[in-house]
Amino acid sequence: MATKLAALIALAAFLAGPAASEAASICFNGWLKLPTYNPVLCRPRPDVQTRQRRPAPSGSGLTSGYYNTRCPSAEKIVTDAVKKAVDANPGIGAGLIRLFFHDCFVRGCDGSVLLNTTNSKNSDTEREGPPNQNSLRGFEVVDEAKAAIEAACPDTVSCADIVAYAARDASYFLSDRKINIQMPGGRYDGRESFSNETDQLPGPFSNLPALQGSFAAKGLTSDEMVTLSGAHTIGRARCLFFSSRFSEMDSA
Repeated sequence: MATKLAALIALAAFLAGPAASEAASICFNGWLKLPTYNPVLCRPRPDVQTRQRRPAPSGSGLTSGYYNTRCPSAEKIVTDAVKKAVDANPGIGAGLIRLFFHDCFVRGCDGSVLLNTTNSKNSDTEREGPPNQNSLRGFEVVDEAKAAIEAACPDTVSCADIVAYAARDASYFLSDRKINIQMPGGRYDGRESFSNETDQLPGPFSNLPALQGSFAAKGLTSDEMVTLSGAHTIGRARCLFFSSRFSEMDSA
């Protein structure tokens, strides 16, 4: 189902290009734009719409230097893996920042975006959701760091913390070492992941009230929305998400 929906989103985005009317239907929280209302693709989904949306964890209980005694080399291993990846392809750094954002916005910063299959044998995970499928990058960097950390300190460092440290280090290297964030650790890994929950992510076709609503549901202000969205100003974007605005640009 996720694969079909992702393909429909790609097709619909192209069909709803410059010729799309002002009355175009925006579905899946701004990830799908259709020239006209489609009752199949845009109908409310009770399983998601009625689910209680929990704000992302505020960070209570997390501490800087969390692994200093548990696994002293953990953060350096992540930093080395990220540096190697960003030196080879700076775009991976942007991907790691986005990976952290997409992880935190669904179920909190729990690493659930990494799962291919859950303990309950569900393979239709967040990775397969329309905002993420064939779009998220940086998994291989997390995998490399995780493997090295497991060799040094088995069963100690969570994947959720590795994703967070990787985003921190990507910001550091991409900013020419000007952004230096004290990233706390101590996150637990999530064991469940569902593609249909990725509709919580703010979509590229959302209007301002919809975007504000998406962030407010996570306990975030409009100022914080602007700050977090700034992470999308580096790296690459998929053409289908902004090609409809070409007609507004100076062709020269």
